[in-house]
Amino acid sequence: MFPLPMLSTTPIDLESIDSRQALPYHLAFMKNTILRAFNNIHVQARQLRPEDSRLGAFLEYVMGTCDVVALHVLTDERLFRIPVIAGVALEKLLDPECVQDMRRVLDGAERLQKLARKYSKHPEEYDGRKITGYLSFCEEFAARAWVQVRAVDPSRLVGTYSEADMRRGLKQITDWFVCQSDPAFLVPFIYSHHDRETSQSWPKVSHASRITLPCLAKKYAKSWELAPFDVSTGKRRESRENTFEHSSPLSSTHSRSTN
Repeated sequence: MFPLPMLSTTPIDLESIDSRQALPYHLAFMKNTILRAFNNIHVQARQLRPEDSRLGAFLEYVMGTCDVVALHVLTDERLFRIPVIAGVALEKLLDPECVQDMRRVLDGAERLQKLARKYSKHPEEYDGRKITGYLSFCEEFAARAWVQVRAVDPSRLVGTYSEADMRRGLKQITDWFVCQSDPAFLVPFIYSHHDRETSQSWPKVSHASRITLPCLAKKYAKSWELAPFDVSTGKRRESRENTFEHSSPLSSTHSRSTN
């Protein structure tokens, strides 16, 4: 049910704590950017009309979001299933639910992207109700994201993964994620969907990268005008209904369900 709730996070600078303890929070922050995008699409789709001058930018935003979802799912699989650190895959150490079956999510994102592409070619046919009707996969993403993050118990990594191993692995997977994307979309997407009130230190980027962000955001500038937060300042756009920020419970000990 929309709006989708956010995953619990922490305001602590993740670079200042043990990287194994930081792992579930890194996951939660990124998943929250996607959840906010889903909420935003749900709101914007109902407000726009075929004659609206913002429609093209919105459809481009929808298609780009679907690309981010697909890449995020692929990156999660790589993180948990490929033994890039210490010769042991994370899924061998953690609760099996850390690896979720996301096939329906990927199928749903692909269907939504195809619909948005169709409307971008034939804007006169645009129907926001059809867009929202294609968003059921977003609810499954939200439910599986909560289960997945809860399954990441940092205490299970101690003894196999050193703090340095985990820090190096996180950098490798982040670098891979960015390299597989269109940075002109992905980087502004993250900044325009991350609530800086929840953390001023995530995502970690260099000072030089922050300076170049406005230039990087120019390619899809019209799309970011529809986003929940200003790309450069992080200021919340008060007119957005998708600012619902209730968080799903995420235990600090990441205990498993008793079901």
